[in-house]
Amino acid sequence: MNDPVAILKRDHREVMQMLQTLEASKPGARRRQTVQKVTTALQLHMEIEERDIYPLVERVVGEEEAEEATVEHGLTRVGLEQLQALVDEPGFGAVVAMLMAGLRHHVKEEEQEVFPELKRKIDREQLRELGDRVAAAKKPPRRTRAAA
Repeated sequence: MNDPVAILKRDHREVMQMLQTLEASKPGARRRQTVQKVTTALQLHMEIEERDIYPLVERVVGEEEAEEATVEHGLTRVGLEQLQALVDEPGFGAVVAMLMAGLRHHVKEEEQEVFPELKRKIDREQLRELGDRVAAAKKPPRRTRAAA
């Protein structure tokens, strides 16, 4: 069974690792590439949560939890815009630090409060269906032979 919580937790670890890499990075092509990777990963992660997870959280955990998570995603999007704008500029490290602090807070709430409560309140079949949707959304699009 695809466990949606395990998939999302793995995303959290991967993004934080990329941000730690950025924290120690110097301006240049590698930093720009890592900024693009973290942006793509976070955008997909947030899209999945907002489409598949938060509506269910709103129904079975609480409106406030879903609303707070959505607000935090908005702040993350602003941080990603700043990250891209300052990728080779002074102030980049401050943006990375702010983004990491916001994400630490968000991840802690999701992993310690929201996700466990969600898993307690939905049945195994709902969890399986949710996991399948999350796993499918994480798969890269298939390339045809002509596109390769």
